[in-house]
Amino acid sequence: MNERILVVDDEESLRLSLKFKLKSAGFDVDTAIDGEEALDKLKVKPADVVLLDINMPRMSGIEALTIIRQTYPQTEAIMLTGFADFSTAIECLKIGAKDYLVKPVDTTELVTRLRSLVRSRSTEHALQEVHQEYLSFLSDELVDPLRKIETMLEQVSKLPGDAEKERKKLLTGARDLVGKLGSKLKLVADVAKRAEDTGASGSEDVSPTELTEKIREIRKGSAR
Repeated sequence: MNERILVVDDEESLRLSLKFKLKSAGFDVDTAIDGEEALDKLKVKPADVVLLDINMPRMSGIEALTIIRQTYPQTEAIMLTGFADFSTAIECLKIGAKDYLVKPVDTTELVTRLRSLVRSRSTEHALQEVHQEYLSFLSDELVDPLRKIETMLEQVSKLPGDAEKERKKLLTGARDLVGKLGSKLKLVADVAKRAEDTGASGSEDVSPTELTEKIREIRKGSAR
């Protein structure tokens, strides 16, 4: 599925030029003449990234950005600015814009930055899936074994002093569960560390999807 880009600028020639170049680069592109029209279009069809001019009639880019970040937190923004608006562009970054470009826009640089941003978003979403799978493992895979171990230890505490054979059997079973649990935890901790390193470095050496599948394999007891 192609990433959806919304180009928002009151300058028609720039809107059409960017739309043509971005569609040629493989993006799904729509345009809006100002912030108000952009918000109307986002209500109908969300965008992955909004290219947002700072100076526009009716609603400025900074006003539109504030609303977009509050209403559509999954939509990223790249500001389009003139040299005179540099300080305003910095303010936009503080509000939540991911980047800014100075006009006239270098379309090759824009495509590069968009692809980098989209790739970063994709990695972030995939890592969130790893995190959810990890939390699911902790809640599902730990509770039952721990309860079994607790039950075994309670049974041991209630055994008479001469029930050595039964005591040994229960303690061996509890020890086996602890060992299996420890092995699974070690494997999942390693996966979590690799996910953390992937997110921190932006490395593509380890696919978040592979990390998710690894946790699922561990949960099934098929990891080696």
